[in-house]
Amino acid sequence: ELGRAITALLSLPIKASGSNPGPSQTDFANKVIYVNSFTISKKDMLASAVRVTGTPLSDWKVTKESAKERYDTGITEMKQGNRVGFAKMVYTRAFYDDGVGNVESKGLANKTLGLEIEDLDETTARAFERAKTVQVFG
Repeated sequence: ELGRAITALLSLPIKASGSNPGPSQTDFANKVIYVNSFTISKKDMLASAVRVTGTPLSDWKVTKESAKERYDTGITEMKQGNRVGFAKMVYTRAFYDDGVGNVESKGLANKTLGLEIEDLDETTARAFERAKTVQVFG
């Protein structure tokens, strides 16, 4: 979604005009812009993985860990040279109880930029396919 958001933003006219009174780049100048693909929980992610893979939930090993504990584990792993810790830290921070990961509450620019909410299962399926072919670390 980020690539589409940047493309949409840069495709806007620099300034609105009489012939094009819609949104412009000037409307977004020096502002933080929030976009998202969807707003989900960890349980939503697991449910999507179960649907996409067609495996029963009983085939998955599910552990319970607070976002804070997982974030701290990621920090420790990074300090030990394990680069996977960085991804763990970054993605876990979005699930803190302080709501930092819920950008919907900050106001999304999706509609203004013409961005649609993506389908979670389609995105999950792409992630599983990518995981088969792309070596992220190592």
